[in-house]
Amino acid sequence: MNYNISVQCDVCTSQTNCRLGLSNRAYQPLRFRCKSCGAPIDVTMKPDFETTTCDIQIMGAKQIVGNEFTPDVNFVDLHLDFPVSFDPYVMGHTPFMMAMQRIGFESMKLHAMRVNYLNGVYEASSEIKTLLTLYSKEKHDLFREKVWAFIGVQMPCDSQLDLNRALYFAIEKAFFPFAEPDKNVDAVDSFTRHLDRLGRKKKAALDAFITEIIDSGFLRDVQLDCLEIYPRIIDIELLLRPALFLDFDRSYCKQTVPYRVSALEFLDAKDIFKDMTEIMSRLLVLVAGINNIKHRGGHNRFSPSKGAPTNLKTYVDLPLGLKLQQIDHPWYQVNVDAIDNRLRNSIAHYKAEYDEVTQELVYYPKEEGLERKTAIRMYFLDFSRKILNVFRELHRLNHLTKCLFVYYYLRMLEIKATSIQA
Repeated sequence: MNYNISVQCDVCTSQTNCRLGLSNRAYQPLRFRCKSCGAPIDVTMKPDFETTTCDIQIMGAKQIVGNEFTPDVNFVDLHLDFPVSFDPYVMGHTPFMMAMQRIGFESMKLHAMRVNYLNGVYEASSEIKTLLTLYSKEKHDLFREKVWAFIGVQMPCDSQLDLNRALYFAIEKAFFPFAEPDKNVDAVDSFTRHLDRLGRKKKAALDAFITEIIDSGFLRDVQLDCLEIYPRIIDIELLLRPALFLDFDRSYCKQTVPYRVSALEFLDAKDIFKDMTEIMSRLLVLVAGINNIKHRGGHNRFSPSKGAPTNLKTYVDLPLGLKLQQIDHPWYQVNVDAIDNRLRNSIAHYKAEYDEVTQELVYYPKEEGLERKTAIRMYFLDFSRKILNVFRELHRLNHLTKCLFVYYYLRMLEIKATSIQA
């Protein structure tokens, strides 16, 4: 269902014609910028699906009686679940129909399933955030109560090993729409097989590595860093919905075709991108340590080369790009497309510019003194996609922290997990 409305900007009085595509979300906040002056205009829809009516509220503009949509008047298409074009109005070319044309019926069903699941995640956001906080604060009795309520199963939570298992079970349930389940299963299987193999063939070296990252608090700290990201992903789930659509849109070519994201903006998302990239840099320490054990029999032994770190402690302080270079013949293939250190640094050092009207992001990755000559451009949809991809890689490597803890509890402390059938 779609609603056609006309609004008049409070700042410059320019008229904008809007076609509002309806999602299944109970509360649908949409945003665009006035093409004439750049002022933000917010449109909130609260549909009543039983009566097929919709309450539409507008801030930053007032609704006016408009005539037929004509090319001489500003126009925007808006929809929470799909990227929408900046093209002029064409009757019948609704966001849903154009999305269906791009990906087909079967893929549309899968996309609809995921965004509908996200509606439940949003409604349970307080519950999800609470159980993550309780785990982080080691409030085990309350965590057990909340995690049982969330997953709907009284999974054993007697030992730290049990609690670890219950935590990641809940995370998988909560963040299923964002994740890539098959790749996650493959990654966990790979983590488990490599740790099992090293535990049999190079047990002393593996135990020394795990002892260092446990005793120093590094493994616990990086796990908590990951857990802090999950609630923030829920907070920006609106801008990730169109990014999820691109899983199916094979015709989309990044950075060439502008598509609008109809909720949230660059300032709402840039900090989480920076933080996830920083956490990825710390997670690479785990990958590198295991890599060194596998190839050279010790977690501090990097491949001899110019600039190679002397041990894992010095590796921690390397820039992200150099960290990747020091993982030779990697046992785990990090998705390097998910790690854009140039973009991260440009944002962190205020070397990025964003046009709220066109949603174009321009950043300057090189150090060029007073001038900014080398510019890279992308649209906000592409930036949203980068956030999704780095989250997916962070989520997979967070499972490596789980597997390392499992090895520590099972093989080193010999703690027994309670049977899941108990």
